Amino acid sequence: MIDAVVRDQAALWMARARDPRFSDWDALTEWLDADPAHNLAYEDAFAGHDLADVLGMATVAEPAVVTTVSRWRRAGMIGGGLAGTAAAAAAIFALLLPSAPIADMVIATAQGEHRLVDLGDGTRIALNGGSRLVLDRSNGRTARLEQGEAMFSVVHDETRPFTVDAGGTRMVDLGTRFDVVRTPRGSEVSVAEGAVLYDPNGAAVRLGAGKMLRRNDRSQVVEVSQVDPAAVGAWRTGHFAYRDVPLSRVAEDMARATGLQIAVDPGVASRGFTGAIVVPTDRAAFRNHLGAILDVTVAQQGNGLYLKARAPR
Repeated sequence: MIDAVVRDQAALWMARARDPRFSDWDALTEWLDADPAHNLAYEDAFAGHDLADVLGMATVAEPAVVTTVSRWRRAGMIGGGLAGTAAAAAAIFALLLPSAPIADMVIATAQGEHRLVDLGDGTRIALNGGSRLVLDRSNGRTARLEQGEAMFSVVHDETRPFTVDAGGTRMVDLGTRFDVVRTPRGSEVSVAEGAVLYDPNGAAVRLGAGKMLRRNDRSQVVEVSQVDPAAVGAWRTGHFAYRDVPLSRVAEDMARATGLQIAVDPGVASRGFTGAIVVPTDRAAFRNHLGAILDVTVAQQGNGLYLKARAPR
């Protein structure tokens, strides 16, 4: 149950964020990260405002349990994140319709596209761009991330633990919010709240809040490190934080978030980057911002971008 004070705060933030002149995204992000109830209340505030429009577009035959939000088309609403009007309204709308099982559902997103999946038991899955998720038809508490990135906000049930498969390895929810990334090179899981049991029948690594695990498919090496819990899933609001991460990985994240094709010159692909990136909604601003913060030259390459070393001065 979300208390009245939080709902009032969410309604105020919603009203401010709808103003095209709004610019206080850092403060809004800080408020959203402070408590999971803030996110829920914020989504509900948008839903309450625009529910009538969604009801006019949706049909009873196909409940709106999956919603698409394009980052660039949703400028001014936290960079097209989960708090977007359509995503929140669809989550509420799903509760107004007759229940239907989520069976054998394949959910895919294009680069730069976000989706929110409401499983009906309170569990929510946020998909980043360039992702593919499969929900098991025989077990609504099982998901498989085949590629891309997903943020899981799980309602814990000890009798029916929620499990995620990525690259053939299972992760079991222990009452938590966690982010999973799957690439051709391996998998990564970061925990924002609660805990995850990674590979319960093998390595059995317990990851608490503030822990990140990376697994390389080729070497089979598993590495555990620290991560800021508040930064886990921050891609939903266009925020990214890195600690000695190769530029090739940064480029992958930016491509998922923006929908742009971003290639990296081999000469700088392995260069480490430590810092934070906030993705602007304006593409020209993004190009300039990316070049300055990564200390690279960003050239146009077809419809995408090419990152290369700066010329010597």
